Amino acid sequence: MTPSNSPTYVINFRDSATCSRIQNVQPGEEILVLVHPDQEPFADPLGAKGTRSQDGALFVVEITTVDGTQQFFEWEYPLLKLVAQLLQPLT
Repeated sequence: MTPSNSPTYVINFRDSATCSRIQNVQPGEEILVLVHPDQEPFADPLGAKGTRSQDGALFVVEITTVDGTQQFFEWEYPLLKLVAQLLQPLT
């Protein structure tokens, strides 16, 4: 649960490296995922830990903010991979 005074973070799909890492992550693997506050899409990105579950079905993002607050959210991996493919910036 997110404290009411902390922003909610979302994956930064504007970052092509993040999108590429999401598309290629293997079950059980941990990767760097860039996130930003939900209401501030152009804020400086924050590095977070993304982990694909051992069975490959889920992808969990763990964020630790500068004040030490932790947030977690999860995606169904097939949906996340599709979104990353569709939103990946052209290089």
